[in-house]
Amino acid sequence: MLGFHPIRTSLLKLVPTRHFYQQLLQTVDFSFVRSLFAPFYSAGGRPSLDPVVFVKLLLVGHLENITSDRKLLELAQLHLGIRAFLGYDLAQPLPWHSTLSRTRQRLPVAVFEACFTHIVGLCIQQGLVSGHTQAVDSAYIKANASMSRLQPKRSRASTEATNTVDPTNAPPITASEDRLQHIQRFHAAIRKAAPTKSGRLVSNLTHYSPADPEARICFKTGKIRQLAYTASVSVDAAQHVITHIHADLADWRDSRYLLAIVDSTQQRLQTFALAMTTVVADAGYSSGENYEQLEKRGLTGYIPAHGKYKAEHAGFTYDAVTDRYTCSQGKQLVFDKLILDRQGNPKKRYWAKAADCKHCPLAAQCKGKKAREKRLHHTVYKGQYDRMLARLATRVGQRMRRLRASTVEPVLGSLITYFGVRHITKKGQAGAAKVLYVAAMAYNLKKYLRFNSWQPGGCELVLPAPAPFRWLLLSFCNSHGHYPMFANPP
Repeated sequence: MLGFHPIRTSLLKLVPTRHFYQQLLQTVDFSFVRSLFAPFYSAGGRPSLDPVVFVKLLLVGHLENITSDRKLLELAQLHLGIRAFLGYDLAQPLPWHSTLSRTRQRLPVAVFEACFTHIVGLCIQQGLVSGHTQAVDSAYIKANASMSRLQPKRSRASTEATNTVDPTNAPPITASEDRLQHIQRFHAAIRKAAPTKSGRLVSNLTHYSPADPEARICFKTGKIRQLAYTASVSVDAAQHVITHIHADLADWRDSRYLLAIVDSTQQRLQTFALAMTTVVADAGYSSGENYEQLEKRGLTGYIPAHGKYKAEHAGFTYDAVTDRYTCSQGKQLVFDKLILDRQGNPKKRYWAKAADCKHCPLAAQCKGKKAREKRLHHTVYKGQYDRMLARLATRVGQRMRRLRASTVEPVLGSLITYFGVRHITKKGQAGAAKVLYVAAMAYNLKKYLRFNSWQPGGCELVLPAPAPFRWLLLSFCNSHGHYPMFANPP
Protein backbone atom coordinates (compact mmCIF):
# COMPACT_ATOMS: atom_id res chain seq x y z
CA MET A 1 0.00 0.00 0.00
CA LEU A 2 1.40 3.35 -1.04
CA GLY A 3 1.62 6.12 1.51
CA PHE A 4 3.77 7.56 4.26
CA HIS A 5 5.57 5.00 6.39
CA PRO A 6 7.36 6.34 9.49
CA ILE A 7 10.88 5.04 9.98
CA ARG A 8 11.96 4.32 13.52
CA THR A 9 15.73 4.28 13.62
CA SER A 10 18.69 6.26 14.95
CA LEU A 11 21.93 7.67 13.63
CA LEU A 12 23.88 5.07 15.58
CA LYS A 13 22.36 2.40 13.34
CA LEU A 14 22.66 4.36 10.08
CA VAL A 15 26.27 5.58 10.39
CA PRO A 16 28.92 2.83 10.40
CA THR A 17 31.48 2.89 13.19
CA ARG A 18 34.34 2.94 10.66
CA HIS A 19 33.13 6.15 9.06
CA PHE A 20 35.69 8.97 9.11
CA TYR A 21 33.63 11.36 11.25
CA GLN A 22 32.72 8.61 13.69
CA GLN A 23 36.37 7.71 14.13
CA LEU A 24 37.22 11.39 14.60
CA LEU A 25 34.46 11.73 17.20
CA GLN A 26 35.68 8.68 19.11
CA THR A 27 39.37 9.65 18.94
CA VAL A 28 39.33 13.41 19.70
CA ASP A 29 37.65 14.96 22.73
CA PHE A 30 36.33 18.35 21.59
CA SER A 31 35.29 19.46 25.07
CA PHE A 32 38.48 21.54 25.29
CA VAL A 33 36.71 24.11 23.12
CA ARG A 34 34.32 25.17 25.89
CA SER A 35 37.02 26.46 28.22
CA LEU A 36 38.63 28.46 25.41
CA PHE A 37 35.32 30.03 24.32
CA ALA A 38 33.92 30.60 27.82
CA PRO A 39 35.23 34.21 28.26
CA PHE A 40 33.33 35.27 25.12
CA TYR A 41 29.97 33.72 26.00
CA SER A 42 27.45 35.35 28.33
CA ALA A 43 25.99 33.49 31.31
CA GLY A 44 22.50 34.88 30.70
CA GLY A 45 20.30 35.78 27.79
CA ARG A 46 19.28 33.77 24.75
CA PRO A 47 21.46 30.66 24.21
CA SER A 48 23.87 31.02 21.30
CA LEU A 49 25.53 28.45 19.06
CA ASP A 50 27.30 25.71 20.98
CA PRO A 51 31.06 26.36 20.63
CA VAL A 52 31.75 22.64 20.11
CA VAL A 53 29.25 22.54 17.25
CA PHE A 54 30.74 25.75 15.86
CA VAL A 55 34.28 24.33 15.74
CA LYS A 56 33.06 21.01 14.32
CA LEU A 57 31.16 22.79 11.54
CA LEU A 58 34.25 24.80 10.58
CA LEU A 59 36.35 21.64 10.53
CA VAL A 60 33.80 19.87 8.33
CA GLY A 61 33.90 22.78 5.89
CA HIS A 62 37.65 22.38 5.39
CA LEU A 63 37.58 18.59 5.43
CA GLU A 64 34.96 18.67 2.67
CA ASN A 65 36.73 21.53 0.82
CA ILE A 66 33.70 23.84 1.14
CA THR A 67 34.24 27.59 1.47
CA SER A 68 30.58 28.71 1.60
CA ASP A 69 28.64 28.58 4.87
CA ARG A 70 25.40 28.03 2.96
CA LYS A 71 26.79 25.04 1.09
CA LEU A 72 28.25 23.69 4.32
CA LEU A 73 24.91 23.72 6.14
CA GLU A 74 23.16 22.21 3.11
CA LEU A 75 25.62 19.31 3.14
CA ALA A 76 25.30 18.87 6.91
CA GLN A 77 21.50 18.79 6.53
CA LEU A 78 21.69 15.77 4.22
CA HIS A 79 24.84 13.99 5.46
CA LEU A 80 24.08 11.50 8.23
CA GLY A 81 27.73 11.15 9.21
CA ILE A 82 28.10 14.90 9.69
CA ARG A 83 24.86 15.04 11.72
CA ALA A 84 26.13 12.35 14.04
CA PHE A 85 29.51 14.12 14.28
CA LEU A 86 27.78 17.37 15.29
CA GLY A 87 25.56 15.58 17.82
CA TYR A 88 22.24 16.41 16.08
CA ASP A 89 19.37 13.97 15.76
CA LEU A 90 17.47 13.31 12.53
CA ALA A 91 14.59 15.61 13.46
CA GLN A 92 16.71 18.32 15.12
CA PRO A 93 17.18 21.49 13.01
CA LEU A 94 20.74 22.63 12.28
CA PRO A 95 21.97 26.21 12.93
CA TRP A 96 21.50 28.90 10.32
CA HIS A 97 24.44 29.81 8.12
CA SER A 98 24.21 33.42 9.28
CA THR A 99 24.70 32.31 12.89
CA LEU A 100 27.89 30.54 11.86
CA SER A 101 29.17 33.64 10.04
CA ARG A 102 28.35 36.05 12.89
CA THR A 103 29.97 33.80 15.47
CA ARG A 104 33.15 33.65 13.41
CA GLN A 105 33.25 37.42 13.04
CA ARG A 106 32.75 38.17 16.73
CA LEU A 107 35.37 35.80 18.09
CA PRO A 108 38.99 37.06 18.14
CA VAL A 109 41.84 35.40 16.28
CA ALA A 110 43.46 34.35 19.57
CA VAL A 111 40.68 31.80 20.19
CA PHE A 112 41.29 30.10 16.85
CA GLU A 113 45.02 30.10 17.50
CA ALA A 114 44.47 28.48 20.90
CA CYS A 115 42.39 25.72 19.30
CA PHE A 116 45.12 25.17 16.71
CA THR A 117 47.75 24.96 19.48
CA HIS A 118 45.68 22.31 21.28
CA ILE A 119 45.53 20.16 18.14
CA VAL A 120 49.29 20.53 17.72
CA GLY A 121 49.61 19.32 21.31
CA LEU A 122 47.58 16.20 20.47
CA CYS A 123 49.93 15.45 17.58
CA ILE A 124 52.93 15.93 19.89
CA GLN A 125 51.45 13.49 22.43
CA GLN A 126 51.15 10.86 19.68
CA GLY A 127 54.79 11.35 18.67
CA LEU A 128 54.02 12.97 15.31
CA VAL A 129 56.21 16.01 16.00
CA SER A 130 59.95 15.91 16.61
CA GLY A 131 60.33 19.68 16.91
CA HIS A 132 64.01 20.02 16.05
CA THR A 133 63.66 20.63 12.27
CA GLN A 134 61.08 23.05 10.86
CA ALA A 135 60.53 23.82 7.16
CA VAL A 136 59.13 27.28 6.35
CA ASP A 137 57.39 28.43 3.20
CA SER A 138 54.52 30.66 2.04
CA ALA A 139 51.96 30.99 -0.74
CA TYR A 140 49.59 33.66 -2.02
CA ILE A 141 45.93 33.06 -1.13
CA LYS A 142 43.40 34.98 -3.23
CA ALA A 143 41.37 37.51 -1.24
CA ASN A 144 37.65 38.18 -1.56
CA ALA A 145 38.12 41.36 -3.58
CA SER A 146 38.23 42.30 -7.26
CA MET A 147 41.05 44.01 -9.13
CA SER A 148 38.49 45.86 -11.25
CA ARG A 149 37.13 47.68 -8.15
CA LEU A 150 40.42 49.23 -7.04
CA GLN A 151 40.36 52.91 -6.11
CA PRO A 152 43.21 55.46 -5.95
CA LYS A 153 44.52 56.55 -2.57
CA ARG A 154 44.34 60.14 -1.36
CA SER A 155 47.20 62.40 -2.27
CA ARG A 156 49.28 64.03 0.45
CA ALA A 157 47.92 67.48 -0.39
CA SER A 158 44.30 66.47 0.12
CA THR A 159 45.23 64.78 3.40
CA GLU A 160 46.83 67.93 4.80
CA ALA A 161 43.88 70.09 3.69
CA THR A 162 41.36 68.18 5.81
CA ASN A 163 41.54 68.47 9.58
CA THR A 164 39.21 65.55 10.31
CA VAL A 165 39.64 62.12 8.78
CA ASP A 166 36.51 60.35 7.62
CA PRO A 167 36.91 56.58 8.08
CA THR A 168 34.98 56.00 4.84
CA ASN A 169 37.52 57.93 2.79
CA ALA A 170 40.42 56.38 0.96
CA PRO A 171 43.68 55.84 2.90
CA PRO A 172 46.44 58.38 2.24
CA ILE A 173 49.50 57.71 0.13
CA THR A 174 52.48 56.92 2.35
CA ALA A 175 55.14 56.59 -0.36
CA SER A 176 57.88 59.20 -0.70
CA GLU A 177 57.94 61.74 -3.52
CA ASP A 178 60.93 60.05 -5.15
CA ARG A 179 59.13 56.73 -5.10
CA LEU A 180 55.99 58.25 -6.64
CA GLN A 181 58.02 59.91 -9.39
CA HIS A 182 59.71 56.61 -10.13
CA ILE A 183 56.29 54.92 -10.43
CA GLN A 184 55.05 57.68 -12.76
CA ARG A 185 58.12 57.31 -15.01
CA PHE A 186 57.64 53.56 -15.04
CA HIS A 187 53.97 53.91 -16.02
CA ALA A 188 54.83 56.45 -18.74
CA ALA A 189 57.37 54.05 -20.23
CA ILE A 190 54.80 51.23 -20.32
CA ARG A 191 52.18 53.44 -21.99
CA LYS A 192 54.73 54.56 -24.56
CA ALA A 193 55.70 50.98 -25.36
CA ALA A 194 52.07 49.80 -25.66
CA PRO A 195 49.81 52.82 -26.29
CA THR A 196 46.92 50.73 -27.67
CA LYS A 197 46.85 48.23 -24.83
CA SER A 198 43.90 48.62 -22.49
CA GLY A 199 44.06 48.25 -18.73
CA ARG A 200 45.10 50.19 -15.67
CA LEU A 201 48.50 50.35 -14.06
CA VAL A 202 47.96 49.86 -10.34
CA SER A 203 50.25 49.50 -7.33
CA ASN A 204 49.89 49.05 -3.59
CA LEU A 205 51.42 52.50 -3.14
CA THR A 206 48.76 54.26 -5.19
CA HIS A 207 45.62 52.05 -5.07
CA TYR A 208 43.58 50.07 -2.54
CA SER A 209 40.52 47.82 -2.45
CA PRO A 210 37.40 49.33 -0.81
CA ALA A 211 35.96 45.84 -0.30
CA ASP A 212 39.01 44.62 1.61
CA PRO A 213 41.51 47.39 2.40
CA GLU A 214 44.00 44.95 3.93
CA ALA A 215 44.27 42.84 0.77
CA ARG A 216 47.38 43.59 -1.28
CA ILE A 217 48.19 43.44 -4.98
CA CYS A 218 50.67 40.67 -5.71
CA PHE A 219 51.97 38.77 -8.70
CA LYS A 220 54.41 36.06 -9.69
CA THR A 221 56.33 35.57 -12.89
CA GLY A 222 54.02 34.20 -15.55
CA LYS A 223 50.84 34.83 -13.54
CA ILE A 224 48.34 37.66 -13.47
CA ARG A 225 48.12 40.22 -10.67
CA GLN A 226 45.59 39.56 -7.94
CA LEU A 227 44.52 40.75 -4.51
CA ALA A 228 45.75 38.24 -1.97
CA TYR A 229 47.16 37.45 1.46
CA THR A 230 50.31 35.50 2.26
CA ALA A 231 49.84 32.18 4.03
CA SER A 232 53.03 31.57 6.04
CA VAL A 233 53.47 27.97 7.18
CA SER A 234 55.96 26.11 9.38
CA VAL A 235 55.94 22.31 9.04
CA ASP A 236 57.68 19.74 11.22
CA ALA A 237 59.99 17.43 9.29
CA ALA A 238 59.04 14.24 11.15
CA GLN A 239 55.46 13.57 9.96
CA HIS A 240 54.68 16.87 8.17
CA VAL A 241 52.50 18.28 10.93
CA ILE A 242 51.78 22.02 10.69
CA THR A 243 53.29 23.71 13.74
CA HIS A 244 52.52 27.32 12.76
CA ILE A 245 50.37 29.12 10.23
CA HIS A 246 49.36 32.75 9.84
CA ALA A 247 47.95 35.22 7.33
CA ASP A 248 50.36 38.04 6.46
CA LEU A 249 50.12 40.99 4.10
CA ALA A 250 51.17 40.16 0.55
CA ASP A 251 53.15 43.34 -0.23
CA TRP A 252 56.22 42.43 1.84
CA ARG A 253 59.01 40.03 1.04
CA ASP A 254 59.05 36.63 2.69
CA SER A 255 62.31 37.49 4.45
CA ARG A 256 60.53 40.09 6.60
CA TYR A 257 58.25 37.40 8.09
CA LEU A 258 60.87 34.73 8.88
CA LEU A 259 61.77 35.82 12.41
CA ALA A 260 58.12 36.19 13.41
CA ILE A 261 57.40 32.67 12.11
CA VAL A 262 60.43 31.23 13.91
CA ASP A 263 59.58 32.93 17.22
CA SER A 264 55.93 31.83 17.12
CA THR A 265 56.84 28.25 16.24
CA GLN A 266 59.52 28.13 18.92
CA GLN A 267 57.16 29.44 21.61
CA ARG A 268 54.47 26.92 20.67
CA LEU A 269 56.92 24.00 20.77
CA GLN A 270 58.42 25.15 24.07
CA THR A 271 54.99 24.94 25.73
CA PHE A 272 55.14 21.19 25.02
CA ALA A 273 58.81 20.83 26.10
CA LEU A 274 60.18 20.56 22.55
CA ALA A 275 63.25 22.44 21.33
CA MET A 276 63.71 23.71 17.78
CA THR A 277 67.27 23.60 16.45
CA THR A 278 67.08 23.77 12.63
CA VAL A 279 65.22 26.08 10.23
CA VAL A 280 64.95 25.22 6.52
CA ALA A 281 63.58 27.70 3.95
CA ASP A 282 64.05 28.80 0.35
CA ALA A 283 66.00 31.80 -0.97
CA GLY A 284 63.02 34.10 -0.54
CA TYR A 285 63.70 34.17 3.21
CA SER A 286 67.40 35.00 2.88
CA SER A 287 68.84 38.22 4.30
CA GLY A 288 71.84 39.11 6.40
CA GLU A 289 69.64 40.21 9.29
CA ASN A 290 67.86 36.83 9.32
CA TYR A 291 71.14 34.93 9.27
CA GLU A 292 72.45 37.00 12.16
CA GLN A 293 69.29 36.66 14.25
CA LEU A 294 69.12 32.88 13.73
CA GLU A 295 72.68 32.58 15.02
CA LYS A 296 71.83 34.73 18.05
CA ARG A 297 68.86 32.47 18.79
CA GLY A 298 71.12 29.40 18.64
CA LEU A 299 69.36 28.02 15.54
CA THR A 300 71.02 26.38 12.53
CA GLY A 301 69.64 27.74 9.29
CA TYR A 302 69.66 26.21 5.82
CA ILE A 303 68.51 29.12 3.67
CA PRO A 304 70.14 29.70 0.26
CA ALA A 305 71.35 33.23 -0.45
CA HIS A 306 69.53 35.30 -3.06
CA GLY A 307 71.07 35.91 -6.48
CA LYS A 308 72.38 39.42 -5.73
CA TYR A 309 74.93 38.28 -3.18
CA LYS A 310 78.52 37.80 -4.42
CA ALA A 311 80.73 35.65 -2.23
CA GLU A 312 83.95 37.08 -3.72
CA HIS A 313 85.28 39.72 -6.13
CA ALA A 314 87.23 38.47 -9.11
CA GLY A 315 90.94 39.21 -8.76
CA PHE A 316 90.70 40.11 -5.06
CA THR A 317 91.21 38.01 -1.95
CA TYR A 318 89.52 38.87 1.33
CA ASP A 319 91.11 38.25 4.73
CA ALA A 320 88.48 38.12 7.47
CA VAL A 321 91.06 38.40 10.27
CA THR A 322 92.57 41.71 9.12
CA ASP A 323 89.34 42.82 7.38
CA ARG A 324 91.00 43.86 4.12
CA TYR A 325 91.25 42.85 0.45
CA THR A 326 94.42 42.04 -1.51
CA CYS A 327 94.47 42.51 -5.29
CA SER A 328 96.30 40.34 -7.82
CA GLN A 329 99.25 42.77 -7.75
CA GLY A 330 99.70 42.37 -4.01
CA LYS A 331 98.24 45.77 -3.04
CA GLN A 332 95.85 46.04 -0.11
CA LEU A 333 92.40 47.65 0.14
CA VAL A 334 91.66 48.61 3.75
CA PHE A 335 88.29 49.30 5.36
CA ASP A 336 87.17 52.93 4.97
CA LYS A 337 83.66 53.35 6.45
CA LEU A 338 80.05 52.14 6.47
CA ILE A 339 77.74 53.43 3.73
CA LEU A 340 74.12 52.92 2.72
CA ASP A 341 73.09 51.81 -0.76
CA ARG A 342 70.01 53.05 -2.62
CA GLN A 343 67.78 50.54 -0.82
CA GLY A 344 69.10 51.64 2.58
CA ASN A 345 71.14 48.48 3.22
CA PRO A 346 74.42 49.01 5.16
CA LYS A 347 77.63 48.11 3.37
CA LYS A 348 81.35 48.29 4.13
CA ARG A 349 83.58 50.23 1.75
CA TYR A 350 87.24 49.38 1.08
CA TRP A 351 89.75 51.73 -0.61
CA ALA A 352 93.16 51.23 -2.12
CA LYS A 353 95.86 53.91 -1.99
CA ALA A 354 95.92 56.24 -4.97
CA ALA A 355 99.71 55.85 -5.22
CA ASP A 356 99.37 52.06 -5.51
CA CYS A 357 96.82 52.31 -8.32
CA LYS A 358 98.66 55.09 -10.19
CA HIS A 359 101.49 52.91 -11.50
CA CYS A 360 99.55 49.62 -11.64
CA PRO A 361 99.54 48.01 -15.13
CA LEU A 362 95.91 46.90 -14.62
CA ALA A 363 94.65 50.28 -13.40
CA ALA A 364 92.62 51.11 -16.54
CA GLN A 365 90.58 47.93 -16.54
CA CYS A 366 90.45 47.62 -12.75
CA LYS A 367 89.42 51.03 -11.39
CA GLY A 368 88.30 52.77 -14.59
CA LYS A 369 89.52 55.99 -16.18
CA LYS A 370 88.01 58.59 -13.82
CA ALA A 371 88.51 57.00 -10.39
CA ARG A 372 91.76 57.67 -8.58
CA GLU A 373 91.75 54.42 -6.62
CA LYS A 374 89.98 51.06 -6.58
CA ARG A 375 86.89 50.74 -4.35
CA LEU A 376 85.11 47.59 -3.21
CA HIS A 377 81.90 47.09 -1.25
CA HIS A 378 80.33 44.18 0.52
CA THR A 379 77.50 43.71 3.01
CA VAL A 380 78.12 44.01 6.72
CA TYR A 381 76.73 40.44 7.04
CA LYS A 382 79.39 38.88 4.83
CA GLY A 383 80.48 36.51 7.61
CA GLN A 384 76.92 35.23 8.07
CA TYR A 385 76.47 34.79 4.32
CA ASP A 386 79.73 32.86 3.93
CA ARG A 387 78.93 30.55 6.84
CA MET A 388 75.48 29.86 5.41
CA LEU A 389 76.87 29.08 1.94
CA ALA A 390 79.52 26.79 3.41
CA ARG A 391 76.84 24.96 5.42
CA LEU A 392 74.63 24.50 2.35
CA ALA A 393 77.55 23.08 0.34
CA THR A 394 77.89 20.10 2.69
CA ARG A 395 76.04 16.81 2.27
CA VAL A 396 73.74 17.73 5.14
CA GLY A 397 72.94 21.05 3.48
CA GLN A 398 72.05 19.35 0.20
CA ARG A 399 69.85 16.89 2.05
CA MET A 400 68.10 19.76 3.84
CA ARG A 401 67.26 21.36 0.50
CA ARG A 402 65.58 18.18 -0.65
CA LEU A 403 63.88 17.84 2.73
CA ARG A 404 62.31 21.28 2.43
CA ALA A 405 60.91 20.56 -1.02
CA SER A 406 59.39 17.27 0.15
CA THR A 407 58.05 18.60 3.46
CA VAL A 408 56.43 22.01 3.29
CA GLU A 409 55.54 22.28 -0.41
CA PRO A 410 53.17 19.24 -0.40
CA VAL A 411 51.52 20.59 2.75
CA LEU A 412 50.83 23.97 1.13
CA GLY A 413 49.55 22.22 -1.99
CA SER A 414 47.18 20.09 0.08
CA LEU A 415 45.82 23.09 1.99
CA ILE A 416 45.16 25.00 -1.22
CA THR A 417 43.75 22.10 -3.23
CA TYR A 418 41.86 19.95 -0.72
CA PHE A 419 41.22 22.04 2.42
CA GLY A 420 39.42 25.12 1.12
CA VAL A 421 42.26 27.65 1.17
CA ARG A 422 42.48 28.43 -2.53
CA HIS A 423 40.22 31.45 -2.06
CA ILE A 424 39.68 33.31 1.24
CA THR A 425 36.02 34.30 1.39
CA LYS A 426 36.36 36.25 4.67
CA LYS A 427 37.35 39.92 4.80
CA GLY A 428 40.43 41.36 6.47
CA GLN A 429 43.68 39.89 7.69
CA ALA A 430 41.99 38.65 10.87
CA GLY A 431 39.34 36.80 8.85
CA ALA A 432 42.02 35.21 6.68
CA ALA A 433 43.97 34.14 9.78
CA LYS A 434 40.87 32.45 11.24
CA VAL A 435 40.36 30.47 8.03
CA LEU A 436 44.00 29.37 7.93
CA TYR A 437 44.01 28.26 11.58
CA VAL A 438 40.94 26.06 11.10
CA ALA A 439 42.32 24.65 7.82
CA ALA A 440 45.56 23.72 9.59
CA MET A 441 43.53 22.11 12.39
CA ALA A 442 41.66 19.98 9.84
CA TYR A 443 44.90 18.97 8.17
CA ASN A 444 46.57 17.99 11.45
CA LEU A 445 43.48 16.13 12.69
CA LYS A 446 43.34 14.06 9.54
CA LYS A 447 46.99 13.14 9.98
CA TYR A 448 46.45 12.48 13.69
CA LEU A 449 43.49 10.21 13.01
CA ARG A 450 45.40 8.28 10.33
CA PHE A 451 48.32 7.75 12.69
CA ASN A 452 46.05 6.75 15.59
CA SER A 453 44.18 4.19 13.49
CA TRP A 454 47.42 2.36 12.77
CA GLN A 455 48.35 1.96 16.43
CA PRO A 456 47.94 -1.46 18.05
CA GLY A 457 44.36 -1.82 19.19
CA GLY A 458 43.14 0.99 16.93
CA CYS A 459 40.50 0.60 14.28
CA GLU A 460 42.26 -0.31 11.01
CA LEU A 461 40.83 -0.51 7.51
CA VAL A 462 42.74 -2.96 5.31
CA LEU A 463 41.66 -4.30 1.94
CA PRO A 464 41.62 -8.11 1.60
CA ALA A 465 44.90 -9.30 0.13
CA PRO A 466 45.18 -11.99 -2.55
CA ALA A 467 45.62 -15.49 -1.17
CA PRO A 468 49.28 -16.02 -2.26
CA PHE A 469 50.36 -12.84 -0.44
CA ARG A 470 48.39 -13.17 2.79
CA TRP A 471 51.14 -15.02 4.65
CA LEU A 472 53.59 -12.24 3.72
CA LEU A 473 51.20 -9.52 4.95
CA LEU A 474 50.54 -11.40 8.20
CA SER A 475 54.24 -11.76 8.94
CA PHE A 476 54.80 -8.04 8.28
CA CYS A 477 51.91 -6.99 10.52
CA ASN A 478 52.96 -9.28 13.35
CA SER A 479 56.51 -7.94 13.26
CA HIS A 480 55.25 -4.33 13.43
CA GLY A 481 52.48 -4.87 15.95
CA HIS A 482 49.54 -4.34 13.50
CA TYR A 483 46.48 -6.57 13.34
CA PRO A 484 44.53 -6.11 10.10
CA MET A 485 40.94 -7.27 9.68
CA PHE A 486 40.34 -9.41 6.61
CA ALA A 487 36.96 -9.83 4.99
CA ASN A 488 37.61 -13.56 4.58
CA PRO A 489 40.21 -14.79 7.12
CA PRO A 490 42.61 -17.41 5.77
